[in-house]
Amino acid sequence: MRINPFVYGVIVVALFMGVIYGFQGAGVWSTSGKVTGSGERIAPSASDVNSIKGWMTLDQVSAAFRIPVEEILSAFNLPSDTPPSTALKDLESDTFDVTALRTWITEYKSSHP
Repeated sequence: MRINPFVYGVIVVALFMGVIYGFQGAGVWSTSGKVTGSGERIAPSASDVNSIKGWMTLDQVSAAFRIPVEEILSAFNLPSDTPPSTALKDLESDTFDVTALRTWITEYKSSHP
């Protein structure tokens, strides 16, 4: 018995995609970088400013480094009504980016022990 090459191709692609979507649906496979392999949310580490990522929120950074959101907004001349749930990447402008935030937090921590 011979399998039609078209049917064989469809079966291979369906199997490949089925494995990926099956494991993602079961919560075993994540490629977002926002959770660990065990499903725990990734949060910035208070001991390492380089753990801050653009997808993280102002709230997460504020909580990890114990800096009020208002101080972060003020330091970068961002609107005071910016929701704490805003992702850092959504705030990027001429006056704010993740690298500048990391630098500012390092300086802030050294002057506020």
